[in-house]
Amino acid sequence: MKRRNFLRSAMLGTVGTAVSTSVFGAGKASSSHKQFYELREYELVRLNRQEFLDQYFRYALIPALNRAGAEPVGVFREMKARYPGRMLLLIPYDSGKDFFKVKEELAENKIFQEASKKYNSLSLEDSVYTRYTTYLLEAISGFPELKIPSREQNVFELRNYQSYSEDAAKRKIEMFNNEELGLFNEVGLSPLFFAKVLAGDTMPSLTYMLSFNNMEERDNRWKKFDESEEWQVMKDKPEYANSVSYVVNRYYERMSYSQI
Repeated sequence: MKRRNFLRSAMLGTVGTAVSTSVFGAGKASSSHKQFYELREYELVRLNRQEFLDQYFRYALIPALNRAGAEPVGVFREMKARYPGRMLLLIPYDSGKDFFKVKEELAENKIFQEASKKYNSLSLEDSVYTRYTTYLLEAISGFPELKIPSREQNVFELRNYQSYSEDAAKRKIEMFNNEELGLFNEVGLSPLFFAKVLAGDTMPSLTYMLSFNNMEERDNRWKKFDESEEWQVMKDKPEYANSVSYVVNRYYERMSYSQI
């Protein structure tokens, strides 16, 4: 996989909310390359069992993913959730083929299998989660690659916009590519990724994640967005009408070992 893409993203992340205008502007990105993402949502059984999942991620799964070329890997825990809450795993891939290639490599990797023994030997009584849902995502053209936030930012907002039809979802993506991403940049909303959901239980939809220093900053940035003249004009354009029918919005904080 093309590690230079991730290195470039990491360098951009050190400047916080500053983002290259070639990727994050009012128009479409000049590059035709788009990353793919695997987003796993784990529904925890008991909070006191989370340590088993943490150890598995930190010492088995993430090192194996990195060796296979999938990096950086993000791990997030739901904030102020109803007990016991959720955990997110965000895995970037340079192509759709790499999604399958990495899984094949892990299935045959002896080091990974050995490091996973404790996790795989957990009994039913010690189970960590009830289930996890995997979403396969494709970056949109206006935001084709993952952007790494600064370590000071530890409020992550994951938003999922569901549509009533494929055409409605397509029009919402066009709204972001053509206009809304530029407004995000103007008001200081800092995305990690924007992506179309290719597979999962919320189709058709798009998903994106934003980062903030705190909830107050989050509220102020969104207020600025909602009150902007550009948004008042944009949201009433007929070509974007009824493009979103349901929104799911959750907040997360990064785990200390997260690479994102």
